[in-house]
Amino acid sequence: MATKINLRRAAALQNVLHETIKSIAVEPNLEVNEWQDPAQVLQAANVQLFTNDSRRNDLLMSIYTIRSLVGTQNAMSGIAGKLSHMAYIDKRIAQLTDLVGNSVKLESLDVIKGRLEKIRTRPADSRAALYHRDEDVRVCILTQEQTDNIKSVIKELKKQKTNLNDEVLELNVRTEIELTPEVDVILAREGLL
Repeated sequence: MATKINLRRAAALQNVLHETIKSIAVEPNLEVNEWQDPAQVLQAANVQLFTNDSRRNDLLMSIYTIRSLVGTQNAMSGIAGKLSHMAYIDKRIAQLTDLVGNSVKLESLDVIKGRLEKIRTRPADSRAALYHRDEDVRVCILTQEQTDNIKSVIKELKKQKTNLNDEVLELNVRTEIELTPEVDVILAREGLL
């Protein structure tokens, strides 16, 4: 009977497998000195190279088999949809944060009119006029109420994301995959089960 593991363990197992693959030496070149029999050294190195590469292939196949099983369970358990919604929330929070974060200080209409009047009535030979500086007044188009509403929406989105994150965590612990017999054998051989 194949081993069952939860999705959280499957993710950790994939990370361990990636690290194990990185640790396996597959060097196609070899230093041979004058005291060694080149035929024996090359033969032994060749066998070791292909043994190591076969092991890397088994581990890589295991990773992608587990990934496929996890993907199927993510879709069936609703995790994939929740992760997509969380990604949307992240992007929307970034958009709204950028919107309120880049806005200039809100000024009253009277102040804006006064600043425009000052530009309009300044002498033509003034330094600012000569260099075409300060010919525009940068204003915020958002009212304070709109800014507050946007900040409130950001806060609510962050709460939704936290709730979704908790749901995904629970589903990752509760949802299981059944490893294929081939992966079972490879993981047992590697001492990972």
